[in-house]
Amino acid sequence: AVVSTQSTGFYHAITRETQWDPPTIEGSGAAKQQIETPASPTHTTPKKQQQPLAKKKREYVEMNYHSPPKQKTEAPAKVPDMDPAMKRALAEFKGQLAKVVVNNLSKYNKVDCKEGRIMDSNDFKYIARKLTHGLTEKEMQRKSATELCVTDSLKQRVRLYITSYMSKFGPIYHRT
Repeated sequence: AVVSTQSTGFYHAITRETQWDPPTIEGSGAAKQQIETPASPTHTTPKKQQQPLAKKKREYVEMNYHSPPKQKTEAPAKVPDMDPAMKRALAEFKGQLAKVVVNNLSKYNKVDCKEGRIMDSNDFKYIARKLTHGLTEKEMQRKSATELCVTDSLKQRVRLYITSYMSKFGPIYHRT
């Protein structure tokens, strides 16, 4: 999380809690001691007093924030359910399109690839899913779910799209 005032926040490594105020520990009575951090405005306590606090101090990690934490938003409204025939047609189209995408991406997974070489199988799976989902969305904008089918012209458009997409990355693909 980031704050526009560039405030300093604190993270407790053991309890995994975050807080805006500097960490404190219970003293030998009702008084609380503030743990000294490099960003504390009062960093003038003698070294002998810092020794007992050193262990507690290491439990906290100081974090700089540059914008306010995100507020939880309500879940987006669900898309109306499709009838089973449309779901089946969409799933079948997506499966066929995934095969076309994987077939076109496989040349980028080979050792002799000169542009957009995919070095990791997880990256290959990530790109294949990303492209399949994106291309399915694009096709659904053009046609209804029942009209979707993998044609030769679609295969050619997919091949050209993947070629231009992978050429953006240079010799080796790096996930963005």
